[in-house]
Amino acid sequence: MIPGPRASRALLALLTLASVIACVVGLELDPNVISLVPSRGQSAALGKYLRGFGGGGLGVLLVEGPDPAANAAASEALAKDLASRPSVDASVARAEAPATFDPMLAFRQADHVGAARLEQALTPEGMRDRLDETRRLLLAPGSGAVAEVIEKDPLRLGALTLEARSSSAGVRARADGWFATEDGGAHMVLAKPKGQALRGEDARAFVRDARASVAAVREDHPSVQISITGPHATAEATEKMIRADLEVAGALSLGLACLAFALVARRIRALAAIVPALLLGALWTTGVAAAWPGGVSAIAAAFGSVVLGVGFDTGVHVYAAFLEARREGLSPEEAARAARARTAKPLLAAAVTAAAAFASLMLSEIDALKQLGLLCAAGEILTSIAILAITPAIAVRLERGPPPPRSLDRLGTILAMPTRTRGRALVAVVLVVGAAFAWIPLGGPLVGEALVAIRPQGLEPLAIEQRIFDRFGGKRSAFVALVADADLDRARARSDRVAEALAENPDVEAVDALAATYPATATQLARFEARDALDLPKRADDLRAALVDRGFAPARFEAALAHMRAAPREVLAIPPEPDGPQRILLSRYLGFDGGLHLAAVHVVLPDGDAARVARVDAALAAVDEGASLTGYGRLELTLRETLARDLPRVGAASGVLVVLLLALSLRRAREVVIAAVVVVVVVSGVLSLATLLGVPLHAYSALVLPVLLGITVDEATFLLHGSRAAEGEGGDPIERGLVLEAPPITTTALTTSAGFGALAICDFDGIAHLGAIGGFGSLVGLLAAVILVPAGLRLLR
Repeated sequence: MIPGPRASRALLALLTLASVIACVVGLELDPNVISLVPSRGQSAALGKYLRGFGGGGLGVLLVEGPDPAANAAASEALAKDLASRPSVDASVARAEAPATFDPMLAFRQADHVGAARLEQALTPEGMRDRLDETRRLLLAPGSGAVAEVIEKDPLRLGALTLEARSSSAGVRARADGWFATEDGGAHMVLAKPKGQALRGEDARAFVRDARASVAAVREDHPSVQISITGPHATAEATEKMIRADLEVAGALSLGLACLAFALVARRIRALAAIVPALLLGALWTTGVAAAWPGGVSAIAAAFGSVVLGVGFDTGVHVYAAFLEARREGLSPEEAARAARARTAKPLLAAAVTAAAAFASLMLSEIDALKQLGLLCAAGEILTSIAILAITPAIAVRLERGPPPPRSLDRLGTILAMPTRTRGRALVAVVLVVGAAFAWIPLGGPLVGEALVAIRPQGLEPLAIEQRIFDRFGGKRSAFVALVADADLDRARARSDRVAEALAENPDVEAVDALAATYPATATQLARFEARDALDLPKRADDLRAALVDRGFAPARFEAALAHMRAAPREVLAIPPEPDGPQRILLSRYLGFDGGLHLAAVHVVLPDGDAARVARVDAALAAVDEGASLTGYGRLELTLRETLARDLPRVGAASGVLVVLLLALSLRRAREVVIAAVVVVVVVSGVLSLATLLGVPLHAYSALVLPVLLGITVDEATFLLHGSRAAEGEGGDPIERGLVLEAPPITTTALTTSAGFGALAICDFDGIAHLGAIGGFGSLVGLLAAVILVPAGLRLLR
């Protein structure tokens, strides 16, 4: 039942006011990668890591220039200025010079590689080799500074421990403490931002402060170039990209839809009746999005273009019904009522069918796709309501004169030719179905790298990050072994054991863990036990003999020998109030989320091969069953698994809902079968086009396929209704249905394709591929409907 004019106006005003208020408060776009990944399993561990570590890393500012001295001065000034900014917790350009290592305490920070080297250095042969190197150091020019250190540590065991450490981060300091290349051509400033990189406001605040610091430093150091990267900068750039994509794609979607309408319908004034209602429906949907807790994710931001393109369909059919009523001799006011009465049921049924297909995305494990499904479902229904309420009322004012003759009647006649006889219809069905399933012999569509939808390669911060790796060495730690525990000491001890085990694993290229700097108490005590098992008093006697053998005076090293015989067991503790460099160091390895302390071990694998990852998984479980191997590298594999689970589940749900709604709407088994065959052929045809054109399927673009079941069924439904309506008019009702419905369904297919296709220009790859698949689907849906519906009616008569 359609509410009366007064109730309708009140409802429209209420919806519009609420939407405007929500939009004024602000549509928040959430670059949070957590919403783009599955909500369980290993990806849930990634979410915990990203939350607990503020987005997964430090802010990094790269300082480059031709003058090494100017680079160093600019870096120091930049670190000082950054540290004073409200969004920055700490900032450093150089590490503190390491204190002289007590050679006997070096064991507490030695991983398995360092411990093996220390043990080798304490053998008689190793002592002599180390003393030979010590002699060369003492004879080198400028060796006076090291003589005092060597007197306390003739075997240089402290230096040996440092040499044994490896880091995958690519940010190891030089010997003088600067985070710089050896030639000084590039320096880095490390910053620990406050807040979360995944929270848009925090990311923007850090980038804003970093740019202000860069501007201030550049005034005094004009020769340097300063670039910003890190999770906060990436999140800020991603959000900016999404906003630009949303604005451009939304405007382009509406423009292309209007152009398609003008070219096919040839009634430009109709746009004045359709577009305002369409924009009102989009406003209502945007109001729903603006009220979404936590903001709208990157992929769900595509709802605007989808709603504009798909919603145009309703306007086309309503206006066409209005003009048809005017041709029947009805007055404008009567034609408006007739248009609503004739189209309300089929259009709302079509909107509910499409909304049901969109809502099937709720079954996905990916939160962003759940958002996209709900927003598009709401947009379908809200836009249909807006157009049914407003478009006829505006048409009354636009169409006071004689109605125009029907346009493009010949289009339906031409489209009817391939299926005019049963023989032609059979050939047409075989050709269309064969073409639709061409992807099978072609080997199927390309399965894209899932991360392409999460880390857009065109972002400047990612290019800067790669330049840092190129200049400083190292590579992105694509994997993280994560330990969570209610007790911090226990979490650290567990992560130390994980680091030790993975460092010995042949599938692991490098490991970067806190155990190299601040091992857990239990780890240090275990290392002291291993040290004492070497029988250090006996090793002291061996060292005295080696000193004599290599020409050193043992009397000068009596303090070192005595220290070896009574080796201390001092446990190194994390400072209760760590300074800037220490806070930055600790923030890389220790985090907190959901009441649990997190300890991260950064792991580099030669590649993300599934078999290799499975072996590392098994090795990790053997050491600590509660530890998780996560990270962006793991995400690629997880998303492929998610796609394999989600696509059948979402597709089945969408298919069942569509068939049920078709059965309720059409109520003829033959017509339901024909419409069902159309949507199956559409999905298969899209796969063939994607294969031929090289559009990759990933966890976002592939899940648009079930949605096409609800969108593309519209054309088939209207053709079936048109043929049914023409049954009592004489002549061929199948061809008559094509003549009546071909112009509007061609228009709606093109406008829907425009809505999706506008997304294909987006810089954010996930949205672009989503748009390409949706655009293909609308065009393939039109072709399938105009061939298979008349052919099916003729063959199944």
